[in-house]
Amino acid sequence: MKTSTSPSGEVQTASAKTAPMNNATRRVSAIGQVARFGVPIFTLALVMIFTVINPTTFLTVPNAQVVAASNSLALVLALGALVPLIAGEFDLSIGFNLELNAVISAVLLGQMGMSIPTVLLIVLCTGLIIGLLNGLLITQVGISSFIATLGIGSLAAAASIYLTGGAILIQGIPRGLVSFGQGSTVGIPNMVMIGVVALVVFWLILENLPFGRNLLAVGLSRKASELVGIRTRLMITASFAISGVIAALCGFLALSRVGAASSGIGTSYLLPALAACFLGATTVHIGRFNPLGTAFAVLLVAVGLNGLQLFGVPGWAEPAFNGGTLLVAVGASAIAARRR
Repeated sequence: MKTSTSPSGEVQTASAKTAPMNNATRRVSAIGQVARFGVPIFTLALVMIFTVINPTTFLTVPNAQVVAASNSLALVLALGALVPLIAGEFDLSIGFNLELNAVISAVLLGQMGMSIPTVLLIVLCTGLIIGLLNGLLITQVGISSFIATLGIGSLAAAASIYLTGGAILIQGIPRGLVSFGQGSTVGIPNMVMIGVVALVVFWLILENLPFGRNLLAVGLSRKASELVGIRTRLMITASFAISGVIAALCGFLALSRVGAASSGIGTSYLLPALAACFLGATTVHIGRFNPLGTAFAVLLVAVGLNGLQLFGVPGWAEPAFNGGTLLVAVGASAIAARRR
């Protein structure tokens, strides 16, 4: 019998052998797609759970507005922290940078009576100087980003304590600035609009322009980037400069949102921002830092914290949630990077 060696027989045998392989490939692909959007799926699950637990409060327009407005600042800060991370570096000074510039804004506006545009310009320049110091210490002196940014952040924290004297600065803050930070336009909180604009800008720059691609190349392999002509030191310094400016802007926005400034708030902003960045690396583009993933991560943390607060958890639950999220995010990001 030659039918087993006939061309049709060979094709049938090959199809029989490759069919299970194709099915396995499809299953792996399906699992990969679910993992790629695991953070949004988990966020949706949390929304459903908290809605069942607290149906009259959680899934309401006022609560959604409060959650979105209060976490838009976290999104903007996380996007700023994202830039050095893409380049393979850490910026641990962002929270203290925010703290210092919130205090500077309160002093210049409340005690010295400067105009809002002038103070905003001074704050952005201060953030730029802090970012450049970080970048130069890392690229020119050779200090690790962990040590350099932690040292600069500690100096910024010391400066904020000196300026406040341990007090909460609330006097003389322009009412118009606070109204903007706490207000809405056509029903959408102004802070949410700022967060959306920042997300679009960072997505365009980091995902679609040469700067973002070069930054990613530097983070993947600095030596290979130098071989193809990328000025790695300049890119790293620029990433810290951007991070510094964004952190300073967030300090100004924090003052407008709260209407007061004080020392000691840096850590409370630092951990959620880093957690969002690392957790964002486990979604959309698995294994690498990306703006859309960071936005989904901020939403997940915001929904989780809001649901726990409405459920009446004690005060220690929020820092525990932030710390646990950071650990899980870093671990999941490392696993995703290895699998990738």
